Amino acid sequence: MNRTVKRIINILFTFLFLSLPLFAQQGGLMPAGMQNLADQILAVFTSRFVQVILAIFLCGAAVAYAFNKDNEKIKRNAIAIGIAAGILVGASTIVGAIWNASSG
Repeated sequence: MNRTVKRIINILFTFLFLSLPLFAQQGGLMPAGMQNLADQILAVFTSRFVQVILAIFLCGAAVAYAFNKDNEKIKRNAIAIGIAAGILVGASTIVGAIWNASSG
């Protein structure tokens, strides 16, 4: 097989792997108890409580960055915490939007 065919096969398998939860949810393959558990886990990560905690982390990282601009180690940690909080907020929003769109 040449490299182009292998890349196409990898892309197709990646797409299939990433779309399996949607097929399982709509096809009735997921047991009812597992569906309820998945809904509860999603509700925890997209809840207002978690959003408030992430906002506090983001504000704390901003304050640490502002007051410790000369300390490189603190600055790196504050930037890392800020980026991580931003990724978590974005991820919970994206997952919530996809979950709501796929459930009808």
